[in-house]
Amino acid sequence: MSALAEDERPEPKATETEAAETAPEAPEPESPEPESPEPEPDAARPQEATVEELMAAMREIKIAAFLLQTTSTLASLAYGKLEAGELEETRTAIDAIGALVPVLEGRVDDPVHKDFERALANLRLAYASAASKAEPSA
Repeated sequence: MSALAEDERPEPKATETEAAETAPEAPEPESPEPESPEPEPDAARPQEATVEELMAAMREIKIAAFLLQTTSTLASLAYGKLEAGELEETRTAIDAIGALVPVLEGRVDDPVHKDFERALANLRLAYASAASKAEPSA
């Protein structure tokens, strides 16, 4: 067997402790800039709308679109209340939808108006069915 010449011998491995002691030091992280004592007003909190801005935004809302969205929300609530067995709440939503649907006529597209009329009729039927099941038998 031939012996390795000294310059061919592998370097001995350093232990973790020795490696840590001889490893070059990591550069110190730069310290962050000191925060300013008072943050800028725009960055600190969201800007609050002025009364004038709110009034301008309200003037942009189309009443027919608002009523349409309100009617849609009421229909969703009515179905949810009906499923939960909250018949009084369901009845209130149905009454409100019944008041709004005629107001929407001629102000929204006819197919949309017809959809709400059908939804109202379906809600009334479902309510009547649920109410008759809830009444105690005589």
